[in-house]
Amino acid sequence: MKCTEITILGLGDTHYRSTITASVSSKDITKKMVRVRSSNMWSYAMNVKDPGMKYGDLYIQFKGSQGGPDDVYVYYDVPTALYRRLVAAPSKGHFFWQYIRNNFLYAKLTGDKKTHLKNGI
Repeated sequence: MKCTEITILGLGDTHYRSTITASVSSKDITKKMVRVRSSNMWSYAMNVKDPGMKYGDLYIQFKGSQGGPDDVYVYYDVPTALYRRLVAAPSKGHFFWQYIRNNFLYAKLTGDKKTHLKNGI
């Protein structure tokens, strides 16, 4: 089992995020993800902490260079309405690049865990 960084929310505010290290299998993260037909996405899932919340954490597993599953990323505080639009989008990859990629804080959960964009944590 690999050690993975997990981000914890305090009081629902992004400013109170803190990171801890815990043993979490990437298989546990990807178990309930929805497989998608896309040229660059393998699967996705949304984690909403309470049913009434309008925001949640979006998990996306991208395809690797061979076309199979690769690294998993989490995008924080994504509106559930935007997630519904992603699910309904004819091109998941295009929707991701246009509305999610540069617009939300994110962390890489697998692989080298290095983030390369300005919105990476």
